[in-house]
Amino acid sequence: MKPLVQFGTMQMLVERLLDGFVSAKEMLESGNTGIGTGAGVDGELIMLDGVAYQVDVQGHVNRVADDFPIAFGDVHQADFKPFKHFENITLEDLSKEILKEVGTKNYFFAVKMTGEFAAVETRAAAKSEKPYPGLGAIAKTQRIFDRNDVKGTMVGYFTPHVYEGVGVAGFHQHFLSDELDFGGHVLGATLKSVDVELQLLSGLTINLPMDNEDYKNADLTDLSTLNDVIHAAESAD
Repeated sequence: MKPLVQFGTMQMLVERLLDGFVSAKEMLESGNTGIGTGAGVDGELIMLDGVAYQVDVQGHVNRVADDFPIAFGDVHQADFKPFKHFENITLEDLSKEILKEVGTKNYFFAVKMTGEFAAVETRAAAKSEKPYPGLGAIAKTQRIFDRNDVKGTMVGYFTPHVYEGVGVAGFHQHFLSDELDFGGHVLGATLKSVDVELQLLSGLTINLPMDNEDYKNADLTDLSTLNDVIHAAESAD
C-alpha cells in the first residue's frame, strides 16, 4: 500500500506562505497522479499519468513545464481498484456511497472518476505576488466556471478530519476535461455515467520548505480561524 505524498500544508496557504518550493518535475518523482496549486496560488493543478496540467484563472488548461513552481500539492503512485459504475448521481451522494464502501473516515484514500458528467462547477484563482494575501483574501477573487455535458476525469483525495490544516479535511477533488478545455477545483457536480475507482493509502508523508526563510520565521501557533478560512476557500459557500 502506497502513501499520499504532500508538499506544503493548507495552513501555509492560510498564513500567506505561498512561495513555490518544489517543481512539477520534482513532485511527479513522488507519484504520477495528484492535485495542487502553483506559487502564489497560481491556478489549479491536476496530474494524470505523469503529466501535470494547470487550469488558470481564465479557465484555460495549460500543460505545465518541468520547472513550474508549486506551493502546495498532493501526489501518489496510482494503483486504483474498480469500485462501481454510477449513473445520474450527485457528487454529494456519490461521496456518501464511497465512504460507505471504505467503511471509515479515518483513512487517507484517493478517488478517480472517469466518464460523462451532466454538470461540473469548478474554480481557479489568479496568481498573487509578494507580499502575498492569505488564502481567505485570494478566495474572494477566484473565478467560477460551469460546464454541462462534459467528458473528463475527476481525481482527488479524502483526508481524515483530524488532519484539517495539514490538508483539506474530507474530499478535495480537481477536474480535467478530455478535450483539455475545462477544469479546476471541484465545487460541485452531477455525474451522468462514470466509472469510480478507489485507492486506499497507507498514510501521509509531508515535505516542507526547509530552506525558505519566511517559513522558518512564521508563527504558525494560532489555529483559531484555520478551519473557517479553509472551508470558505475550498467550498462554494
